[in-house]
Amino acid sequence: MPGNGLEAFSGRWTGAEDNSLVWQAFAGTAALTVIFAHGGGQSRHSWTRAARCVSAAGFASLVYDQRGHGDSDWSEDGHYTLDVFRDDLLRVLEQWGRPAVVVGASLGGLVAMMAAAEAPSLLRGVVAIDTAPQLDTVEIHRIVELLAGDAAGGFASPAAAAAHMNRFSPARAVTAEAMATSLRLGADGRYHWPWDIQVVTGERSSLAIKHEARLHVLAAQVQVPYLLVRAGNSKLVSDAAVERLRSCIPQLEVAWLPDADHLVGGVEGERAMQSVLPFLDRCQREQRNLCS
Repeated sequence: MPGNGLEAFSGRWTGAEDNSLVWQAFAGTAALTVIFAHGGGQSRHSWTRAARCVSAAGFASLVYDQRGHGDSDWSEDGHYTLDVFRDDLLRVLEQWGRPAVVVGASLGGLVAMMAAAEAPSLLRGVVAIDTAPQLDTVEIHRIVELLAGDAAGGFASPAAAAAHMNRFSPARAVTAEAMATSLRLGADGRYHWPWDIQVVTGERSSLAIKHEARLHVLAAQVQVPYLLVRAGNSKLVSDAAVERLRSCIPQLEVAWLPDADHLVGGVEGERAMQSVLPFLDRCQREQRNLCS
């Protein structure tokens, strides 16, 4: 690893279907490292502040754009099932080639859990941000309406996009200026999300296939340390869902991120790391024991 804990370097790796995955990494001195898998509708930039935070604490970190997001390849045939996101993550872990804890938000958390169940030698722990196999269906529909809904055809202006966002989170006002930095101006003259809308609306999306029962079966196969960080303002993961997950993963730990919405990232993602760093320290000690 080059340089100090804040030095960044970047590149492209190949995903499960020869798709290009863009990543950025930050150096660290610890043997254990951290990979961030963002949620649907986010990008690697959503977790850059968090990655810098854990890097400054000594853990080399990597953020990458999942398929269909940001600068990574978008699937021409809309292939966005959980399985293919998992397979992309496994390729990232193999190419990273270092012992890692995966911090996964929403979609990324489910994908990390699947990877831990099916390829345990590649992970040293999982941090799932506000996600579990059992999710509240009403809240899922609300989030899909936020990510898709009026956004499916793009927006007339950044101001229109900000108004759309503010209908769902009125307590956290989003400005047109802030939206302008993330939207992409399309050939149709409209402003679009910087990710493929088929991720949530397509027939081959993770939402189009019922997977709760299978995910609980996979959860029961997870042996690595597991931390669930719940967002205080989110109703997506209920107490009952947590207890069902605990019945599958007895080593489950739970932390709270007060006043956070489901789509954690940015400043909130950095703040979440204050709950995650003690967990990483424990995983690091276990890593040392494995090597001793």
